[in-house]
Parts: sequence; structure tokens; C-alpha cells
Amino acid sequence: MNTCFHEELYLTNETGRMLYHKYAESMPIIDYHCHLLPRDIYENRQFEDLGEMWLSGDHYKWRAMRTFGIEEKYITGGETTYYEKYLKFAEILPQLIGNPIYIWCALELKRFFGIDKPLGPANAKEIYDTTKQMIAKLNMTPRWCMDHANVELVSTTEDPIDDLRYHIAMNDDPSLKTRVITAFRPDKAMFAAEKSFSSYIKSLSDASGININSFEALIKALEARLKFFKDTTGTTVSDHGIPDFTWESSSEEEINRIFDKALIGETITKSEDNRYRSAFLLEMGKLYCNYGYVMQLHIGTYLNANRRYVKEIGPSTGFDCADDSTKVQSVGELLNRLNEIDLLPKTILYCLDGTNTENYAILAAGFCEKATRAKVQLGAPWWFHDQSYGIERQLKAAANLYPVSLSVGMLTDSRSFLSYPRHELYRRVLCNYFGELVERGEYFGGEEELSKTIQNICYYNAKEYFGFS
Repeated sequence: MNTCFHEELYLTNETGRMLYHKYAESMPIIDYHCHLLPRDIYENRQFEDLGEMWLSGDHYKWRAMRTFGIEEKYITGGETTYYEKYLKFAEILPQLIGNPIYIWCALELKRFFGIDKPLGPANAKEIYDTTKQMIAKLNMTPRWCMDHANVELVSTTEDPIDDLRYHIAMNDDPSLKTRVITAFRPDKAMFAAEKSFSSYIKSLSDASGININSFEALIKALEARLKFFKDTTGTTVSDHGIPDFTWESSSEEEINRIFDKALIGETITKSEDNRYRSAFLLEMGKLYCNYGYVMQLHIGTYLNANRRYVKEIGPSTGFDCADDSTKVQSVGELLNRLNEIDLLPKTILYCLDGTNTENYAILAAGFCEKATRAKVQLGAPWWFHDQSYGIERQLKAAANLYPVSLSVGMLTDSRSFLSYPRHELYRRVLCNYFGELVERGEYFGGEEELSKTIQNICYYNAKEYFGFS
């Protein structure tokens, strides 16, 4: 029975092992979607301990700790130290068999600290002391973590009203080895039914210098900020969280009426919300096409499910879930409307409803045309699916319907600077899957072609698709 981390993790066949170690293992990382804070990268502050590195913003770990009945003060509470939180987490880690958190932690301990033994309550203090000494000795900072993990580029995620001050400062910092750009995420301008909509529009008006008194003015303001983002960081990345989207057509007059209601705080009906979101995504898609952005649609988010705890602790603290209310047909209609006017941008569809993965792969293939490789494609197994089971399930399902060789590969979607081994996990599962196909006789195109496919998925496809030079 294994009692330490094994270097052949997920590599269950000889061909897969060869493919991973020879072609995938050493490829640089392009992390084109994450939620790292630009300020942390710019200031490059040294971490205090492993507790801070693991538990300062990891929703996965917070959710797991709550399932074991651990008090919130040891999860997000400000009255306990990171060491105390770390000890509580170490108590439950051995019981997370089959959960990706167990493997992520093992990979992170191995890759960043050289520790290959399992963490548990018996050795928690020993591992804490060892890692704390290493953090101080090696001066482990956000930039150190990215350099150590061979990260070539990261894309953070910012709201259109952000002044990008830290990105601007990083542009002038020759000591920063990793390129840092940002994704343009205008979700708050899409949620017209939210009580905060009116105040947000005021902030957007101030940031853009445009008086937003109509839907048309809103789009002009977002265009101005979109251009600012691209001019400032060279980004080609946008991002949308799409909860509960149903396509409904409307006239320009109707959209302006709905916008006017939202602006003065009147209640928006469900149908009005649908029409507004449809018009909003259509207009944003046009802008993305005109400015050379990739449109990323994260479909199936169910935010703040436990409203009582969200009220007590705050949003984005581990109470978001998956949802299946968005129909493939609605997303298809958005793509179709953009395609009809020849303004469909490159688009990545991320499906949080795992039962719909194949349907979205089919939809994506239906909108690939002209001279662009994989113009619309299925995104990486996202959020709750970014683990070995979810990755393998998507590979086996989607490869039958959309060439997996065209995929832009994995992302972290993370707030942690230790999360880069998630790319390693993906690459291991990918190579093992290809190895299975080879050894079953389902692929016999030769090592040279297969090596190109693996390196394209791990690195080159993303670089070409997003236009990262």
C-alpha cells in the first residue's frame, strides 16, 4: 500500500507514462483564466506560512471543512490564525479520499516543498514547521511560485470599472518574468435586476467618462473600457458568468425601457431580465469580435445558494453551486444571432452542468467555419469538474464529437498561487487517456503526430487562439 506521493499518479499504462514524461511534463503553463489578485503579484509579499497559502481564499477547502462541522472561525474567521486554521484542515485531509483536494494538496506539497508523505494530524506540526522554514529561506512570494511552476502567462479577472493600476505598474517592472494580463468581466452591467445595478452604472459612468442614460450609452461605455483594457495589458480575454440565461428577442425601444426601469430601481420581471441579458450578450459579442477578444461563457452558475450564510459571511465564500436552467438552445441562439451578422467572436463554452457536456461540444462544432481553427470550442472541465474524474469524463465524451486536439487546455480558475499543479493533473489524465487509445489500437498515427497534439493542447493552442505573442 502506497504511503507517499507516487510520480506515476494517474499514469496507468506504459504509453501514457512515456507521453507525459517525454512531451507534457515540462511544457510552460499559460493560465488564461484565474482570480489571482493583481495587487498580490505586484507587491510580491512573502507568504507567512502554509496556512495562508492554502486557506486565505480557497473555496474548495472552505466547503470541505464545513462538511465536517468545523466552526467558521477556523475557516474564514478573522479571530483565528492561519496556523490554527491549518491544523483544523490537516485533521480532515486524510478523510478526503477520492476528493481532488487530497490530490491537489499532495501535488502542491511535492512540487513546492519536496514533501511526498501524506499530511495528517499526526505530522501536521512537523510539516508546518518544515514548510514555514522553506517559505522564509526561499523567499516564497507570488512571483516565486509562478517562476517555480514555469508559468509563462496568467490572466486575472477584473471588472470594467477597475483602473488597472497594478497591471500598469507591472508593465513597467522588468523583474516580473511572468506576463500578467486581465480578462474583461462585465457581469455587473448584465444583472439589471440586482438592487446594486443603478449604483454600479454610476461607477461605470465615472470610469468611462460617458453619461450612461440609455442602453446604447451603456454599450459605448463598456466599449471604451474594453479598449482601455486591451491598450493597457494587451489582453484578448473576456469572461462572463452566465446564470439562468434564456434567450428572448426584443426591440431597441423595449431594451431602453427595461434599462430605464432598472436604473431607477424598479422591479424587473423575469421576461424583462431575459430580454435584457440577451441584448447585452449580443452587443458584447459584437464588441469582442470587433476588438479581437475571445468570448468566454461560463454557463450554469447558481450563486449564493445558502443565502443565510452569504449574508453572515459574504459572497464568494463557498456557497455557489451548479445549475441546469440555461438551455443549450439559448446559448445557440446567441451564437446564431452573432453569426448571422458575421460578428461571432472566438468563443469558449464552459459547461457546469456535466450532463450537458456532449450537447455543448456538438453546439460548438456547429459554429466553426472559415479560416479560424476551433472558432467556438468546449472549455476545460470547469469549477467543480476540474478533477481527474471530470477531466476524463469530458475527454471521453467530447472527443467523440469535437476534436480534442484543438482544445486550449487547462486553466486554474483559482485564487491560490500554489494551484498550478492542476495543469499537471490535467496533463497526466490527458496523456493516460491517449495512452489507453494507443494500447487498445484505437490510435496508430505514430509518436510524432501524437506528441504534437499533446504539446498543442498543453501550450501552443492557447498561445495561438488567444494571440499571445
